[in-house]
Amino acid sequence: SWTCRNFVLASTVQTEVERKRAVRARGPGKIVAVGELLIDLVPGKAGMRIADAGPVIKTASGSAGIFACAAARLGAKSGFVGKVGCDSLSRMAVTVLEEQGVDLSCLVRAEEGQIGLAFLEYLEEGRRYQYYRKDSIGSKLRAEELDESYLASAFAVHFPGMLLELSEPMRAVCYKLVEVARRAHVLVSFDPNIRTELCAADGARERLLWAVRHADIVAPTLEEGRMITGKTEIGDVLRALHAMGPRVVALTRDKDGAILSMDGRVAVAEGIDEPPIDPTGAGDTFAAALCVGLCEGMGLEELAGFCNSAGTLVIRHRGAIGAALPTRQEVEALAHSPLCRVHSVDLDTL
Repeated sequence: SWTCRNFVLASTVQTEVERKRAVRARGPGKIVAVGELLIDLVPGKAGMRIADAGPVIKTASGSAGIFACAAARLGAKSGFVGKVGCDSLSRMAVTVLEEQGVDLSCLVRAEEGQIGLAFLEYLEEGRRYQYYRKDSIGSKLRAEELDESYLASAFAVHFPGMLLELSEPMRAVCYKLVEVARRAHVLVSFDPNIRTELCAADGARERLLWAVRHADIVAPTLEEGRMITGKTEIGDVLRALHAMGPRVVALTRDKDGAILSMDGRVAVAEGIDEPPIDPTGAGDTFAAALCVGLCEGMGLEELAGFCNSAGTLVIRHRGAIGAALPTRQEVEALAHSPLCRVHSVDLDTL
């Protein structure tokens, strides 16, 4: 059960006035993401492959960094915890996050080491990444470098699943993060974010299941949910994930929308017809919106529409941070439009 001292059950907040009163009484609540910053190098012209010579666009990236920036743009007090170097691209990433309004007071800055790179190419079957991140400075964050008091003061902490397979030090960071959050009754948000190139190691599945069991909030894709649970039908996937521990379960379904489940009720947000340009950051933004909405005490259907709208808007542009992440006003405009359709059912009926 949730014991976060700052959490107000959405079901107990009946009106907008009551919700705002509850948020004011609770305080703004900080949402903190822990992870690795990267620099994405996106093709500068259509059809360009990684092996091709030609222009590329540099954007700050990394799943946790995108999450932190998205939370800030959606109006939350957002923080990022990670490790960067003194190299030019590390400085670029730090500047971009600061411009987005992310608190970096607990960012670890090393005198040596370089930020990792991710080259992208867009193929007919989807995106393909090629990473240059071996021994990146971001993968060398150590558990003892975490500021426990900073994490313990948060409303929620968030981490992506790839960190568990990135490096031994980062794996220890995840374990320490969950330990601190549990002890302080801080909500734990987990995005499985399964990357096949990072998940082939022995024990990877066991570590993934550990993270799900220790999370209060999980936001896998439907396919990831099926991989984790071994179930096929949506209702069975939701029930199996809840049985593992999380109280809030979200399943994203790309063009088919998203499903949000909590306390026996399920909100189904239908897909919004938005031509996809680049899905980079859509899942991270959805997860950020989920934490922001929970912090604000949104009701289930409102929260589902809010998250689905936030994730949908990201796909309109290439390059996540500083290019594609939507503002709160843009998300609310779409969520309140006829394009955003949400209905709810009992979990038992699925």
